[in-house]
Amino acid sequence: MTGWVMDLIRTAFALLVYPGFAFLFVCALIFEWIDRKVTARLQGRVGPPWFQPLADWIKLMAKEDLLPTGASEWACAALPIVSLACVLTTSLYIPIAGMTVNAFEGDLIVILFLLSVPALAYFLAGWLSIGVYSVIGGNRSLLQYFSYEVPFLMALSGPAIMSGSWSLSDIAAQQSRTIWGVFVQPLGFLLAVVGLIGKLKRTPFDIPKAKSEVVAGPLTEFSGRKLALWNLSLHIKTVVGIFVLTDAFLGGSGVTKILPPPLTFGIKALLILLILSVAGVLYARLRIDQLATLGWRVLAPLALVQIAFIIWMGVG
Repeated sequence: MTGWVMDLIRTAFALLVYPGFAFLFVCALIFEWIDRKVTARLQGRVGPPWFQPLADWIKLMAKEDLLPTGASEWACAALPIVSLACVLTTSLYIPIAGMTVNAFEGDLIVILFLLSVPALAYFLAGWLSIGVYSVIGGNRSLLQYFSYEVPFLMALSGPAIMSGSWSLSDIAAQQSRTIWGVFVQPLGFLLAVVGLIGKLKRTPFDIPKAKSEVVAGPLTEFSGRKLALWNLSLHIKTVVGIFVLTDAFLGGSGVTKILPPPLTFGIKALLILLILSVAGVLYARLRIDQLATLGWRVLAPLALVQIAFIIWMGVG
């Protein structure tokens, strides 16, 4: 009975505290603040105080929750919860600072699947909230999904082929003993970063939610708690996506014996966040046709070249 109780406590701790909701919630707030602060500095502004992301989230939670007449109330309430649940579940399979709750062979495939579900929920949010801008933004998000997803999946298959395993824990562990994936396959890392920018709908791939064109895209008609949950889901997805790239290409928390694993992992994750922040300032938004051309005529062929190179070198 004692063993059963301890297992239950461990599971609850993993789901609710580390690496579950509480840990990811704090990371999402910290990453959002750093992102906004870096962006502001690069644009010659001061930027928000450290507590601003939390204050914004609390403010949204306290606001009135409204939807247009005719919108599906239950679906619009369920979609942000589904999106949030998927990104939270993903954390159970990701090595965070050398610790994994539920690693197994093939967990990388599960991770990639769970990270794809929020994109579908985002598209449905636009369609089911029946606003004009929401529907246009939803259509854009679906077109964008097909433009970046294939190159992103192919880029992350490179480390799996190189390590001979589809477990993200094994990939990170092997790189910590040998050489980081970014040095063996820099092209794959670049493609993964570009794909992650598209997945997170950050500039220059913020086409579905371009403020000057479609207000907030699929989330235009959302407010109050629903919008707060959507924002939280997107920010936690940013954290999870960065953690995946850290393990797949930067060796996770390994390689150095000078710094403790959590600090090593955190520094690598922040480096990727800085890349995303700088890219958002340097590049202007693309049109949807430009993104489709980039995805299928440039990124996908380069991803094939990357995989062919790894196989030809016999690394896998």
